[in-house]
Amino acid sequence: MQLLINGLIAGSLAALIAGGLALVYGVLGVFNLALGEMVLFGGYVTWWLHQVLGLSLLPSIAGGLIAGGLLAAFTFEVFIKPFYKRHRFLPLVTTIAWSMILDGLILLLFEARPQNIIHGLKIQMNIFGVQISSVQIILIVVTVLFLSLLAWILHSTPLGRRIRAVVQHDHAALSLGIPASSLSRLLFITSGVLAAAGGIFYGIDQNLSPTIGFSLTIKAYAAIIAGGKGNVWGAILCAYLIAILEQLVVG
Repeated sequence: MQLLINGLIAGSLAALIAGGLALVYGVLGVFNLALGEMVLFGGYVTWWLHQVLGLSLLPSIAGGLIAGGLLAAFTFEVFIKPFYKRHRFLPLVTTIAWSMILDGLILLLFEARPQNIIHGLKIQMNIFGVQISSVQIILIVVTVLFLSLLAWILHSTPLGRRIRAVVQHDHAALSLGIPASSLSRLLFITSGVLAAAGGIFYGIDQNLSPTIGFSLTIKAYAAIIAGGKGNVWGAILCAYLIAILEQLVVG
């Protein structure tokens, strides 16, 4: 049971990242290999605001999410938009280069020491023999609420219907007056916010380290490939399944 709970915690982190990534792949058909560094950037900005500047936790989290969105907007305009319509694999090269630049910037700005957004011992609870902290329960609940909000937007709002139209057929959607380019930018920024949320989740639950970016990227891509490329809910479900299997097999 403890391994299942651990898998649920790890899966919540992976689901945040994979969900945004699947949205981007569904609309643009491109891979963003700077994803892990975008995750780290959101987490480190939140740590800096909370631990260095001394802001309270909620404003620091908001700042981390905004920073993730701004970084995603810059990434889209400079490393994705000029290239993805020329050839779908060109952004693969540009985002690899961008990931290397971000790696260097993260090391320069935040150094290589592991950092935790919330210092101090987290209160552990024993529920039916399972050890879990109050912070982890909050993180799981917030992640589920966040993903539920995403589901509501996608399936119950005019914006969601436009997004799904672009995912299914972007040229047909454009002929109906749906601004595919603007929606592509919005979805990429959304994926950046979700990535930052994943970094904040990780930085609260564990220690942030510049070396974790690549492993987070690989796990997210494994989830979207297993779930069906561009299938948001398949990616989220597979993110949970992969995390639970990893805990059961590796421990």
